[in-house]
Amino acid sequence: MSDEMTFRDRLVAAGTRYGLRPFLALPLPWSVHRRGMALVAPRPQRGPCREQWGRLADRRTLFVTPPEARGTVLWLHGGGFVLGHPISYRRLAHRLAIRSGLRVALPRYRLAPEHPFPAAPDDALATAEALAQDGPWWLAGDSAGGNLALVVLSEMLTRGRGPERVVLASPAPEIDPSRDLPPDMDEMMLPEQLLRRAVADYLNGADPSDPRISPLRAPYRDPPPVLIQCARREFLEGDIDALALHLRAAGGEVQLEKATGLPHDYQIFAGLCPAADRAIDRMADFLRPA
Repeated sequence: MSDEMTFRDRLVAAGTRYGLRPFLALPLPWSVHRRGMALVAPRPQRGPCREQWGRLADRRTLFVTPPEARGTVLWLHGGGFVLGHPISYRRLAHRLAIRSGLRVALPRYRLAPEHPFPAAPDDALATAEALAQDGPWWLAGDSAGGNLALVVLSEMLTRGRGPERVVLASPAPEIDPSRDLPPDMDEMMLPEQLLRRAVADYLNGADPSDPRISPLRAPYRDPPPVLIQCARREFLEGDIDALALHLRAAGGEVQLEKATGLPHDYQIFAGLCPAADRAIDRMADFLRPA
């Protein structure tokens, strides 16, 4: 990816590195981190899309529906399995819905440590099954939500009910609490303290080699086309490269885009960061039904 960074892109990157990252490094209860993130979540968006809460497989879900929606994309939000909420994805969801013509469904899956593994993948699979019953569907996820999207993809392909296409933003395909972080990384958003603490609370003693935890180890039977976006030198870049190879080896068509000078999961800054808006537009083009 060769898009030139704007002043606003650089401002978001600096704010992430020098503002958000130090906040996330604080050893605060997850409830405090959640409240802090809720304070900066965007308000309900105005525009052509209808925004409403509903239920999907008994999980409370935020639906963002464009005029004359032609299908639904299930977006599983990030947050390290311990943080995250659909309301933080309003700007992203509205832009994606308008550009793609697809309704965006953002379920509130259960979070650790209150609900450790396998609660989150169980919820994600249940919502995917509910969508698949209505016909063709699409799949997306970012960061930890990208991990869950990969778990869903593997299982739904095994069941013969896979999505039409998949988009992933900085997915986490491998969870290994014992390994060292890459020495050459430049991780702007996620401090090591947060990563290790979140993983421990999510696993709660479970085996990280389980493919439902580390879907890089999962099989993908005849996968659909997949678009993966990430930032160069973020801590997941090597795992994402391995994921692209794994999906291609399974016969999948994979497009991999990397942005320079931006933080992990930069797409969540939609509406604030032109690079995020452009990335979401490419997602929409990729997902748009024929």
